[in-house]
Amino acid sequence: MARYYFDIDDNGVFVPDEEGIECETKEAVREAAIDALPKMACDALPDGDHHVISISVRDQADKPVFHASLTLAAGWH
Repeated sequence: MARYYFDIDDNGVFVPDEEGIECETKEAVREAAIDALPKMACDALPDGDHHVISISVRDQADKPVFHASLTLAAGWH
């Protein structure tokens, strides 16, 4: 099983993952990244009308393998 690192960018604040988690498949990497976004958003929002949270996943060789993001864009008409 390979170890992957899920680095977070929370509205411009970068938090590298130094521990990582083991995933059996690429689909498991994708699911872990996408599942984490709404949970992180619950902690971060609302703090304004624009917010972007993203996760960049890298493998054990530091090669980027997946990216996902969640964006809040709010405003009056």
